[in-house]
Amino acid sequence: MMYRRGFVTRGLGLAGSLALSACASRKGPSRRGDPIVLLLNPIQMAYLPIFYAFDNGYFADEGLNVEFKLYTGSANAQLPLLARGDVDVGGVIAAPALFNQAAAGFGIRLLCALTEPRANYLDGVSVMVRQDIWEQGRMRTLADLRGRSIDAAAQGNPIDLLIRYALREAKLTPDDVTLSYKVRSPSDVPYLFRERQVELAGVSEPTATFIARRGLATKWIGYSDVVPWYQDIFLAASDDFVRRRPDEVKALVRACLRATNAFDASRGAWSPAGLATAAKWTKLDKEDLKATGHLPYWSLTGKVDADALARVQDFWAERRLVRDPADIRVLAGQQAV
Repeated sequence: MMYRRGFVTRGLGLAGSLALSACASRKGPSRRGDPIVLLLNPIQMAYLPIFYAFDNGYFADEGLNVEFKLYTGSANAQLPLLARGDVDVGGVIAAPALFNQAAAGFGIRLLCALTEPRANYLDGVSVMVRQDIWEQGRMRTLADLRGRSIDAAAQGNPIDLLIRYALREAKLTPDDVTLSYKVRSPSDVPYLFRERQVELAGVSEPTATFIARRGLATKWIGYSDVVPWYQDIFLAASDDFVRRRPDEVKALVRACLRATNAFDASRGAWSPAGLATAAKWTKLDKEDLKATGHLPYWSLTGKVDADALARVQDFWAERRLVRDPADIRVLAGQQAV
């Protein structure tokens, strides 16, 4: 069953059109120089260009006063902060909560896409196989998932989507495996492997590389192997913020895209400047960061692929995790006329 595809074309988001018009708001107009508060998880590599833009003065070049509020929990849990205006802009993931927020009246709008799979770049998430299982040679094809114990972090998140799509490709269902949701933070995964509580787990970077370097598990498959069309992480803001401060939103996106293009100049390889930014904000050892081998691919245009977004919404609606499907045009920045 498909949902709300009839009017969905390839959405450009605010990065694609940047055609926003100001209107009256109960909060009144903003003065140039008022802070823009960004809510980001510093351990997520998807946000590195944003921190790079801050460190290298890209926001200042646009006349923006940017402040960060950092967190290390679930991106889904941050949606109410955006809706209430406690923060102005934040990172969000393509998960049921993003689609369900529309029916709840949160009014979240996607500003630009950040990461997407690309050959010869680092996948944002890997399904990892516990080292003893890998060394036995018993996990090499998707069909080998049958009967395995797998942790998918949290129901409905991008890791869960990757694992469920992998099962579907193997013509398996969640009933053919032992699927759990034990992980509450990336730091929980090494314990699950060490204590042999699971055989496989989905892990985001750079934690996946950290685990591999310590011999606990091997990276096996990622987005590019199973869902190469998928965009997982976006910058978003409330509709109220977008309408009150359109020029600053456009300037913010410009600065972020300038940084993503600077990162991509190395074609997925680490540069000294990029490594310095990553070590500063993630607080991880540079050797662990370099061991990822490559950087993720950041969209150079920031365009939100509305067809891919609708495909994700359909997937979760079919599994009853999306109750009232969102209007993808509005979510992706293409306001209905």
